[in-house]
Amino acid sequence: MIKKVFLMVFTLAWLQISLAAGTEVVDRIVAVVNDEIITLVELDKMLSPYKTKIEAGAGSEKRKKEMMESLERKMLHQMIDKSLANQEAKKYHIQVTEPELDRAIENFKKQNKFTQENFEKALEAQGMTYEGYRDRIRQEILQSRLINRAVRSKVIITDIDIKAYYEEHLEEFSGIEKYELRNILMKDEKAINEVKNKLDRNADFKLLAEENSLAPNAREGGYLGIFDINNFSDAVKDELIHLKKGDHTGIIQIDQGFQILFVEEIVREGGKTLDQARDEIQKILYKEKEREKFAQWLESLKENAHVKIML
Repeated sequence: MIKKVFLMVFTLAWLQISLAAGTEVVDRIVAVVNDEIITLVELDKMLSPYKTKIEAGAGSEKRKKEMMESLERKMLHQMIDKSLANQEAKKYHIQVTEPELDRAIENFKKQNKFTQENFEKALEAQGMTYEGYRDRIRQEILQSRLINRAVRSKVIITDIDIKAYYEEHLEEFSGIEKYELRNILMKDEKAINEVKNKLDRNADFKLLAEENSLAPNAREGGYLGIFDINNFSDAVKDELIHLKKGDHTGIIQIDQGFQILFVEEIVREGGKTLDQARDEIQKILYKEKEREKFAQWLESLKENAHVKIML
């Protein structure tokens, strides 16, 4: 009851000030969050960069209107979340000082090699002001501290979670498969066919390369090096992709003539075992569960708060 009376008095006072100033009342309250209000002017300020992009984009006026209305609702809910989080931060005496903001921004600029001028131009290109960016960083730091206080102790990552993530993302941790290759390069198609026939009967590739290849690496038995075959042309990749160690391709026509490739070895680079990937996975899962718990915590705040939307 006290909250409602306070809000009514606050709202009436706000309207009286606007009228007393002799200005047209174009602003209005679009949401009430406990004892705080969100106004149309505040919402429009948040929407402004996106509104410009939508208006400049392709599509019918009807479609643009639908996009703006959807974005307006989404942004308002984000502002409500922000208001609730800020109220909780005040309750716990959590704050972000100006020097802390300065350090965070300077660190970001240093990491990305930005001067202040270039930094502000980059923000402008994204439709954001320097003050708007400061406010966003303030909110991120505040949220991090709220997470520390409200949800971090509830986040538990088990060995079962880590193993399941590793198995679901096995390709990410298996590294890049690379092929160690040799080749024989010849100008005459008939001659290279004879060489291939010998290879098909298990002749020594290195010896045949030394005796027949026209490439500069003939002395080294046609040794080429180690390659990620995804960087090769589709024609060469298709020849290699199904081969095993010790296999050779068919005859491949190239600008310099005809060649046969030999798979000396297939190796994996950059792969990680479960134990090697454990810390990395734990951090990923921790962040995911942290966001999930924080969202749940915000929902519980909404359930116990006085939130009224008047958009």
